[in-house]
Amino acid sequence: MEKEKNTQNKPKKPNKKELIGGYTRAEYAAALRDLDPEEKDFFDKSDYTETQSTVSAIIKALVYIVAIITVSIALSTFALACANDIFAFVKEEKTVEVVIPDYVTTEELSEILGEAGAINYPWLFRFYCTLKNVDTSPAYKFVGGTYTIATNMNYDTLMLSFVETVTLTTVRITFPEGSTVDEIIALFEANGCSNREAFLECMTTYDFGAEYDFLKDIDMTGRYYLLEGYLYPDTYDFYTGRKPEYYLCRLLDQFAKVFRQSKFFEAAEESEYTIDELLTIASIIEKEAYQVNDFDMVSSVIHNRLKNPETYAKLECDSTIVYALSCIAGKRVTDLTAEDLELDNPYNSYEEEGLPPGPICSPSYNSIACAFDPAETDKTYYYFVSDKYGVMYYATTLKDHEKNIADIKKAEANENQ
Repeated sequence: MEKEKNTQNKPKKPNKKELIGGYTRAEYAAALRDLDPEEKDFFDKSDYTETQSTVSAIIKALVYIVAIITVSIALSTFALACANDIFAFVKEEKTVEVVIPDYVTTEELSEILGEAGAINYPWLFRFYCTLKNVDTSPAYKFVGGTYTIATNMNYDTLMLSFVETVTLTTVRITFPEGSTVDEIIALFEANGCSNREAFLECMTTYDFGAEYDFLKDIDMTGRYYLLEGYLYPDTYDFYTGRKPEYYLCRLLDQFAKVFRQSKFFEAAEESEYTIDELLTIASIIEKEAYQVNDFDMVSSVIHNRLKNPETYAKLECDSTIVYALSCIAGKRVTDLTAEDLELDNPYNSYEEEGLPPGPICSPSYNSIACAFDPAETDKTYYYFVSDKYGVMYYATTLKDHEKNIADIKKAEANENQ
């Protein structure tokens, strides 16, 4: 009970919300009435502090926004001016004359163009040239001289105005079916498309397999040219003055196109032979048969021999020896001697078994198609021979083959009498 009385007699603590500066509101009001007018004005200002702070914050925000807008407008204006100088969107159209010294640098050129009024920002022109590697690029070889240029040209057009003009000429070349690599190179050279040495170097150093999958895994053992058989015979339009790979890749592109469209790639996957082996067969067909009507029959003879290696291990085709002798001589060889038939060379199909190391020419579409699809005959032919008119004679046995040869010689002898 004693404790409760003490609590009740304890002075009541004023509410903090009712205090102003540690005084009650009544005490604060009494003290304010006793102040001088000037002192009272000073204390009265506290009633407006919150309002003034709000106004001040708004003014500062407006100033900040205006500053940002002003800077943005200035930057945008500058950026547009720079873009206009580079791309010449709305530049004033007039002509000026400039003198460009020999071996001029981009720094010197920028100052010349700036002084002539062709550009507004020489430093920007130099920066643009640096991005495009103008000083090191062979495409920008500035030629000294006096030039009349338009001030509404963009940077690229301006630079090209001082570059030596190269006139692109074209040439149309037809590569006959059955052409060899050597003959194709000779046609390129005759038409002003590089020279033989450059083509030969290109074929040994350029990585064609990286661009054409069908050239990746070819075994070059005993082979003269990687691209033999793959340079598709057709008529082409070329630009002159290009590198050898430009011309060779055009023919390889056409080869790939024909094989895709004709589904030869898919057919090769289903065949027991590779694309290179089928092209080799096609190239022999191209050289051995004189008439298109005989392509599938000659193909049949080659396939029949390849399927019976125990009895017919060697193809015995003159065309493969002619190819080897032509590559060795560097020119086309036409006549064979008995000694040539004993040539120690992987392309000698009288001595070597099976197919030669690779194609012996660029075969035609018909030869390729017949290599994939030989003729189906009632008899199995293993021999063929042709007369001087290109008429083909087929035989199933060596005896019949020798008779065909004898009949041809007899007919030719009678014509000569």
